[in-house]
Amino acid sequence: MKAKRCKVAVVGDVMLDHYIIGRASRLSPEAPVPVVEVIEEDYRPGGAANVANNVAAFGFDAVLVAPKGQDIYWDLLESLLNKTRVAICSPITLNIPTIRKTRILARSQQIVRVDWDNYIDDRLCDISKDILKVLSTLDADVLVISDYAKGTVSEKVAGGCINWAKGRGIPVIVDPKPQHKERYIGATVMTPNKLEAEMLLGRVFDGNFTPLEGAQLLRERLSMEAVVITLGDQGMVLAAKDELIHFPARAREVYDVSGAGDTVVASIAVALGLRLPRRVACEFATLTAGLVVQKMGTATVTPEEIKNSPEWEKLKPYFDGDQ
Repeated sequence: MKAKRCKVAVVGDVMLDHYIIGRASRLSPEAPVPVVEVIEEDYRPGGAANVANNVAAFGFDAVLVAPKGQDIYWDLLESLLNKTRVAICSPITLNIPTIRKTRILARSQQIVRVDWDNYIDDRLCDISKDILKVLSTLDADVLVISDYAKGTVSEKVAGGCINWAKGRGIPVIVDPKPQHKERYIGATVMTPNKLEAEMLLGRVFDGNFTPLEGAQLLRERLSMEAVVITLGDQGMVLAAKDELIHFPARAREVYDVSGAGDTVVASIAVALGLRLPRRVACEFATLTAGLVVQKMGTATVTPEEIKNSPEWEKLKPYFDGDQ
């Protein structure tokens, strides 16, 4: 990939993904659960941090805008992001622990996930002005709002970010939580998965109501240019005013879908930040998602892996500026 300039600003809920990997060969005498003998541990950026990490892995500029934690886990997350050259702009420091998700795996199977959640209450701590102040200093080409319903993306933050991006004439990509749908009105593109889309719509997809129809309805209800619904092994659909397209999945073997949605958001953000067509953005996202689900846990895709994919030859001219 020729790294034409594209700076992606990511606002959202940040977390640290923790993996405990071992082997389980016996049950505990204390309870009917497996005993896991730990072989290794791994930490990776999660949530909005994973979106930014994916952008950086592609070879583009990523700026993460999120409140800073005051614990060793934030320090660890910051260290991981520094290694991948993600710029961190923390407008405010909060005295709350960094969110962690600990997954325990044995024989490549997840046995349990333990969430160490914390929430920002916007009634007690309004961070919208701080985030917008940071955004105003950034020369971003596209904005991502990564909402994991942990409190960073309050109504004021979402509305302020969308208005800021509109004022700059740059696209806004939203990775949504259904309970916050009214906050995203006026964004450029939204990327729910199938379950989230059904919750946003209040009905399930079936023979009488397809994901394409649902995406178009969401687009109209939320006044967006386009809605992309990811469908797992069924690929994704794009609904825009002049486009209704289904994109088949590209994965040859699915190992782990954790974080695949973050890869999709990052891919669409980069493509739209480069002012490429929405169709090309979705084709790029199906390519990268197909690669990332072949890896364990929240992961990223390198330019080399993208270039070695057979689908890249079709997309290469767009990213090289030949089309």
